Amino acid sequence: MLFSLIIQNTNTVHLNSVCIFNFKRAFMRLSDYLATHFYTTDELCHALNIDAEQLDTWQQQSIFPKPSYCIKSQLSCSSYSGLYECEEYDDYYPRGCVNWGQGLIKQKIESSSNAFNYFAQQYTASLSKLAQQGFNFNEELFGCEIDEHLQQVWQQFLCSKYGVLTQNGLIDEIVCVDIGRLLVDDITELRTKGSLNQQERTQLHPAMKLLNKALGHGADHEKQHTLRARYIDALILKYDLSIK
Repeated sequence: MLFSLIIQNTNTVHLNSVCIFNFKRAFMRLSDYLATHFYTTDELCHALNIDAEQLDTWQQQSIFPKPSYCIKSQLSCSSYSGLYECEEYDDYYPRGCVNWGQGLIKQKIESSSNAFNYFAQQYTASLSKLAQQGFNFNEELFGCEIDEHLQQVWQQFLCSKYGVLTQNGLIDEIVCVDIGRLLVDDITELRTKGSLNQQERTQLHPAMKLLNKALGHGADHEKQHTLRARYIDALILKYDLSIK
C-alpha cells in the first residue's frame, strides 16, 4: 500500500517520499501521535453523544473549534482482486474539545456571542487562579486591554491554533501558555538577552514551568518549530536552566 499525505494545521505541509519505507514509517509516527493525543471526528462525536451534523452546525455558528489536523490519505492498494485507489479524509481534534462541547451542551449555548462570553468567563477565572499562585501580570504586559486580548484569543481558539500548541486544547492550558510566554518575553527581552542575573533566573523559572506543563510536544515533522522548542528547549540551553 502506497501513501501520499497532506497535513494541514496552522501551516500546510506536503510530504512526498521516493523512499516508500521511510515514508510509511513517518506516516505511522504521525498516526500514532494523532491517535494518542487527539480524537477523530467520530471519537469526538461519540464522547459528546452528538452526530457529525451537530458538530458541523456548531462550527458554522462559530461556537466550536475547527479540527487541529486535517489528514488526506491517497491510497493505492494492490491485492489478488486487483488495484484499488481511493482517498480518505480524517479530522483530528484536541481531547480538551470534549470539555468545551460538554459546556456548550450544559449551558445550552447556540450563539457565538454567548459562546464567547462563556469562553471569557473561563479564561478570566484561570487568570485569577494564576494571580493567586503569585504570577504577576497586567494589561501592560498583554500590550492591549484585556477585552481586546480575549477577542484575539477567542478567534485563535476557534481556528484550533491552541489545539496544536497545547497538550489538550484546554482553556487552562491556553492561559498558561499566554501568561508563560508574556512573562518569559518580558524577563528575557523577547529571548534576546545574552545572560540572566540571579533575580531574573528566579523569576523565569516558574514561568517556564507554567509553559512546560501546558505546551504540546508536536508531531515529528513540526517539533523544531514548536513553542516548546523556542521557549523551553532553546532557553534551557541558552541560559543553562532547569525546569524541575
